[in-house]
Amino acid sequence: MALSSTAETELRNMLRAFRAAHGPTAVPSGDGKALEAWLLVKIAMEARRTGHWTVELRRGDGSPLSAGQPFDLPGGPSQLRPSNPSGPCFVHLEHNVHGTRLEIHGSLQWKGRSDARHECDVSVIPAEIAEQLRFNGGGYPHGLPVAAIECKDKTGDGVLDETRQTLARMFDLALITAPQGIGECRIFEASTNSRWGIRNTTYRGLFSTGTFAIARAGNFQPGARRLAKHYYIATLDSIYAASGTSVGALMSRWRTTLAAITTF
Repeated sequence: MALSSTAETELRNMLRAFRAAHGPTAVPSGDGKALEAWLLVKIAMEARRTGHWTVELRRGDGSPLSAGQPFDLPGGPSQLRPSNPSGPCFVHLEHNVHGTRLEIHGSLQWKGRSDARHECDVSVIPAEIAEQLRFNGGGYPHGLPVAAIECKDKTGDGVLDETRQTLARMFDLALITAPQGIGECRIFEASTNSRWGIRNTTYRGLFSTGTFAIARAGNFQPGARRLAKHYYIATLDSIYAASGTSVGALMSRWRTTLAAITTF
């Protein structure tokens, strides 16, 4: 379904607050891409609202997006592309005290332990990992993102198999055992063997650190909810509802993740 009129207006207002282009064409028209853009910019705005993070929209080469320029996200699944000012945009976050830096990307593909590629509609990657990839010819990050949001712009009920698919991707991405030649970490990139974060020895332990969610225009079947809850995946139903309950739940998890980022 199309992005709700309220969500579309909010997306354009948030883009205006970041001094990016915010006319009607700023809202992506691809299947599900408007929901992806809305939630991506919304968690960026939430980080800014905490008062602890400096948040910037950036171009594909890492330079700040100039005022009035479009905040263009990838049109489909993509690796983290080589440095190019015309490449897909992203959001850069830097903590004002301890200096931790993160990037928020749309449609980024991550590589699992099986070497399979897994698209995350919205995902958060440490900036130092992203920069190593960007400035060394591009590529795929390995490991479990700091945050990953699956966007399902569908009005029907989410079934158990759909949640299983999300969970299967997370299982493949989780570095429960240390990658050979890399050492213990949460995330790494293979071009320079740079690594970030702490390895956890259990899947649920790792999934409990971060923000993981399935956002859906419709609802979820009970079995899908039970499976997701056990593995710390938020089921965000009726994401466009005027009550804002699901959006509020997502923002709460995201704030908790940001506050604990130095322990990851």
